[in-house]
Amino acid sequence: MKRTAIALSLGLAAGLPTAAPAQSGHDAHHPARPQEQAAPPAAPAMPMQAMPEQCRTMMQAMPAECMSAMQQMMQGGMMHGATDASNAAGTASADRDAPGFTRAYVDAMDAMHGPMMEGVMADDADTAFVRGMIPHHQGAIDMAKIVQQYGDDPQTRAWAGQIIAAQEREIAEMEAWLKEKGSPQAIDFGQTGGTVWSADEGGNALSALDLGTGAVTTVPLPVSPHNVDLTPDGRFLLAVGAPAAGDHGAGGHEHADSSAAPGLLVVLDPQDPSRPAATVEVGSHPAHVVADRQGRAFVSLSGSNEVAVVDLARGAVTARIGTGAFPHGLRLSPNGAELYVANVEDGSVSVIGTAGLTEAARIPVGAAPVQVGFTPDGSRVYVSLRDENRVAVIDTSSREVLDRIEVGPNPIQLIATPDGKHVYVANQGTEAAPNDTVSVIDTATGQVTRTLKTGRGAHGVSVSADGAFVFVTNTADDSVSAIDVQRQKVVGSVPVGDRPNGIAHGSSN
Repeated sequence: MKRTAIALSLGLAAGLPTAAPAQSGHDAHHPARPQEQAAPPAAPAMPMQAMPEQCRTMMQAMPAECMSAMQQMMQGGMMHGATDASNAAGTASADRDAPGFTRAYVDAMDAMHGPMMEGVMADDADTAFVRGMIPHHQGAIDMAKIVQQYGDDPQTRAWAGQIIAAQEREIAEMEAWLKEKGSPQAIDFGQTGGTVWSADEGGNALSALDLGTGAVTTVPLPVSPHNVDLTPDGRFLLAVGAPAAGDHGAGGHEHADSSAAPGLLVVLDPQDPSRPAATVEVGSHPAHVVADRQGRAFVSLSGSNEVAVVDLARGAVTARIGTGAFPHGLRLSPNGAELYVANVEDGSVSVIGTAGLTEAARIPVGAAPVQVGFTPDGSRVYVSLRDENRVAVIDTSSREVLDRIEVGPNPIQLIATPDGKHVYVANQGTEAAPNDTVSVIDTATGQVTRTLKTGRGAHGVSVSADGAFVFVTNTADDSVSAIDVQRQKVVGSVPVGDRPNGIAHGSSN
């Protein structure tokens, strides 16, 4: 490690161009040098192709000012030990025998290289420059302090003092710039009001995003909520999950432990969610919840392959309906007559009649269906197929699959816009490789017409009642992204709680 760093440092120093005279009495990385002071001797030239590959890569990425700064520091102190360092690169024993200042310079270079290379990988050029230059400046400060400790030349010690002062000031300015840039910008939601609720499974809480003020409020829960929804009349806010002391597992889509404590339905007042919540034991591994206009909530129970029917007025389970294996996402048809349930482990969708509360059909759809979404007219149901990277399209009249549409990796939730023109699909990816995209399907053509970038681990999807915005939870980024539907553009993201999953929008009324 040390031998590599010494060789890289010497190669970098030797390959740097001779510093140009300061322009207008100021250099971005070094103070102006009085004319009566002699310039440090130039390093011997070394062709780029003769340098180590790491060195060439770093030099090509560095601005000219950065290379000038490195040259002056190395020539002012480090090059005194060049011969010793070169010899040290040859054997392990020479490493131990290298002068103290050489080892200190190498340590400083080692500490700088990694953060610099990581910094320049940022998504935009400005941020990459600043994130790369902060560790570079810190490296210059560290090297300046080393020459102050070991050096005896008045000129190098003078340069060191000037460099420390200048670089510390610039680091403070750059860090302030990053903080300002990193602060979430207020999103203009126009006439769209109300609250967006995210189920923060990792934090045992809900986050409430007020679209009018942009403020986010945390509501603690007795469960690790995987999903959240509102009753059609907006009177109740519903959340389901395992008891808070438990572990909900890998995003709630893997096989459940049926021996765990019964899961809960939590009933809240959305106007005052801080009031003590009512809870109903529903069964093993509750995944999703929806409510109808008759005061009933339907909860999918992945651990027992059934849907629990809860009378919200009584706070009790009144019926249980068998489904396919590992039921997960579920939604009611627009007229409330049918409930479609995605069964992850047997590749099917259960169709349940809400009048008789029985399974009327089970439709094979593909590998690992996670969620369903109706078009506003009820004629089509779109089903995310997590393990196929596709979305199935069901004709609700014939109960047959009409099409399968390629989307992004590991699609999870999806929803149709109120005008029925588009379906938005969140592509979560895997835990090891979270995806950050949303596929936009044109329902008229059955084609993906746009792929939008939200945040890592795109998971839950909801749409505002006016159809102006789509909201997406990003499980790996702990944020909610807002998509302007008319512009087909992500207009911003807001930090929420830990590992947000399900999401719902409630109007201000």
